[in-house]
Amino acid sequence: ETVYRDLTKPVGALNPDRLAQLIDRYNDLDGFPEEEKFLYGSHYSSPGVVLHYLIRQEPYTSMHIALQSGRFDCADRLFFDMAGCWRSCNTSTSDVKELLPEFFSCPEIFENTNNFPFGE
Repeated sequence: ETVYRDLTKPVGALNPDRLAQLIDRYNDLDGFPEEEKFLYGSHYSSPGVVLHYLIRQEPYTSMHIALQSGRFDCADRLFFDMAGCWRSCNTSTSDVKELLPEFFSCPEIFENTNNFPFGE
């Protein structure tokens, strides 16, 4: 098995079982006009995704707090490790986050050098 992600597919289509669930959900959207049906319930890239991944570095920390009504999001929804992130992106029907360029050029996004209270 390869350790590299298949870049010919969007992250939401990497796991065939999850893709089948998404297609079933799409087909079950009875009552929706065809142009309003959706395959993914969230977008692969959005300001929220950027803040999710870059939460350890300002100004993204303050922007995350502002987005979450003045506090950090629940600890179990914060970005803690690549293994958990990858697992979620491959199994959850609501997680289709792509990686950011900073993953390859900004190692400080993986360290809590500011000692923010992220919880456990």
